[in-house]
Amino acid sequence: MPAWADASVEASHPAGAHPVVDAARRLVPEVEAAAGWIEANRRLPDALADQLTSAGLNHLYLPASAGGPEVDPLSAMTAIEILAAADGSAAWCAHVSSANAWQIATLGPDAVAAMAELAGGPPRRFSGSNRPCGTARPVEGGYVVSGRWDFASNCLHADWYCGACVSLEGGADENSRQRTRAVFLPIADGTIVDTWQVAGLRGTGSNDFAVDEVFVPADRVSAGRHLAAQTGPLYHRRLSMVVNWALTAGVALGLARGALDAFGDMASAGTAGAEQPLRERAPVQLTVGRAEARLQAARVFCRSSVAEVWEAAVAGADDGELDRLIPPARLAIVHALHEAVEVVNPLFHAGGTRSIFAAHRLERCFRDAHVALQHGAGSPAHFEAGGRLALGLPARAPLW
Repeated sequence: MPAWADASVEASHPAGAHPVVDAARRLVPEVEAAAGWIEANRRLPDALADQLTSAGLNHLYLPASAGGPEVDPLSAMTAIEILAAADGSAAWCAHVSSANAWQIATLGPDAVAAMAELAGGPPRRFSGSNRPCGTARPVEGGYVVSGRWDFASNCLHADWYCGACVSLEGGADENSRQRTRAVFLPIADGTIVDTWQVAGLRGTGSNDFAVDEVFVPADRVSAGRHLAAQTGPLYHRRLSMVVNWALTAGVALGLARGALDAFGDMASAGTAGAEQPLRERAPVQLTVGRAEARLQAARVFCRSSVAEVWEAAVAGADDGELDRLIPPARLAIVHALHEAVEVVNPLFHAGGTRSIFAAHRLERCFRDAHVALQHGAGSPAHFEAGGRLALGLPARAPLW
């Protein structure tokens, strides 16, 4: 990474980063050393998963009231970006676990204490999905849950699964209504179905997670009143999509940086049959210059717009002010995911035949960036929602 690019990390966060950013930097050698093993085994080494947890990187958004670090979104995004530049799968697992840790804010303190007692320690390692692929049947004292969720990233290292379920509230009469509720399930209460044979982010272990007729106490089901009781701005109801998907953008931006770093290493070497290294060739220089510009522009847009939302929330801004600031942040996040692919693609092609070998980090960044873009945060529908707002129309999408 060029010195001016590295310096931009701190310059874009002038208030000072949370200590978790330095913790991520310290783990980079271990993450890089494990990257080949992660790719081959389609999961993280248990020792590395433990290190991520000890460093606070698996539960960045766990509320302070639950014993968590409650990291601000700029620091959290930076930490994930640093990990992703070293290995996309490690960063993806940490980002998914941390986003699901945010959901602990929807539980009461007694429930969190009971979870800690049940698992033998505070909840810090998560998997989950906000797509309602489960059903929750109301019974006395709670719900009976069944379902099968795909894309259960980090499930091989998680203690808890946060799954969205459809529940029929109020009984079976005409006054009943369907609601979507998030429930916390011990991973041990379900079955992990090995489905993760994919193009990229292979080490995330994003298999299916299934449960059948598992009882979940009522206090382990998300409730808006608990979220409203949180005092930190991280849990403001309007900020959820910004702060959580900022981590997804962090993965994409880190993968783009990792691709540029990997290409820089490749470009300093000569090519068989040619004396001139890649870096001495004008077309390659043009490609790298454009890639650096795209990455820095996307990164600054993302960080500055997320920072504006965060600073406003910290200052106690009303909903009207947040309504003005959130759309640019939502656009910046989806833009970052798309621009990461536009950074990686020309580098992959500029590397020629060397780029196609699985042993080269650029090849892995290429695949990982394309798979990361398939996440809901990268959907082109977000550009459409932002465009509708820019044209004076309703967004027709949640939390814009």
